[in-house]
Amino acid sequence: MRAALAAVVLALAAPAAAQTLTVEGFAGPPRALAVAELGALPRREVVLTEDGGPHRYEGPLLAYVLRQAGLPMGARLHGDPLKAALVVTGADGFQAVYSLAEVDADFHDDVVILADRVDGAPLPAKRAPWRIVSSGDRKGWRAVYAVSKIEVRPLGAPAAAPAAHEGHGDH
Repeated sequence: MRAALAAVVLALAAPAAAQTLTVEGFAGPPRALAVAELGALPRREVVLTEDGGPHRYEGPLLAYVLRQAGLPMGARLHGDPLKAALVVTGADGFQAVYSLAEVDADFHDDVVILADRVDGAPLPAKRAPWRIVSSGDRKGWRAVYAVSKIEVRPLGAPAAAPAAHEGHGDH
């Protein structure tokens, strides 16, 4: 009986969890963005060739999604945030990496969106509710399906120079 009740609770909770996107930034707690919030952001289209042909994806610009979550974008993107990496995670655990500057039109010409539609229809269940799509990628390998979380990870200090080897003279 308990197992059946737990299965019902999980089944009811899954759609609710799928309706928010978690964005973790430099400071402060993670931010959960709801479908309605994301739907109100400026949208663009990106054509991605895959599965034998071109497909037109549509969704909010990723830079606006990140700005909505409180991250520095546009004129505010300078200093340490320029050295940040975005780690985009799908529901299946697949991850792809983008630089924070790479998704901001003030720094880069590619259009990167959080797609929620393809070819005029909602994303298929396997790829829903969101998929990352970049106009600059020649292959869709970084186009994470069923995006569930975006983390902004600051990169550490530059690697130390290799230590000079001493005693290389005659032995």
